[in-house]
Amino acid sequence: MKQHEEIDWSLEPPSKSQVKRDMTALQDLGQDLTTLNKKQLEKLPLSETLRSALDEYNRLPNSHGAKRRQLQFIGKVMRASNHEEIQAELDKMRTPDHAQVRRAQLIEQWGDRLLEGGEEDISAFVDTWPLAERQALRQIMRNYTKENEEMARVHRRKLLNYIKEFIE
Repeated sequence: MKQHEEIDWSLEPPSKSQVKRDMTALQDLGQDLTTLNKKQLEKLPLSETLRSALDEYNRLPNSHGAKRRQLQFIGKVMRASNHEEIQAELDKMRTPDHAQVRRAQLIEQWGDRLLEGGEEDISAFVDTWPLAERQALRQIMRNYTKENEEMARVHRRKLLNYIKEFIE
């Protein structure tokens, strides 16, 4: 009796459906790239051809399927690029750093504490961050309490920006 040999499917070329899924994934990655601004695009390892294709996409009007065809072209150009590295960098850009999130939370907490509190909270802030100026904090808080609701938002933003200078 003859035993069946195991077939190694990894040696087979990918199916037509798999190739199409891969191409669609590259096209989707290209579409994600079209949402980025120039500064963000500069951080990514993109070829000149891909950069010019993305610039062309942003220039095109959305008529007669021009943008759709350009996206297909971007997908084609993506095949020759290192799309795994581009995807990794894009994911890194979109994932917030835990230290940045913690810093933003700390800034918000101090802002709320200073606006709701009094002189002892100002002292606590200045004790924690000695470079902060007590008088500047008092001035911002005085303006916050004097003004109407819209101006209160402006002064709250000023306070948060001031706090941001000291919290690293």
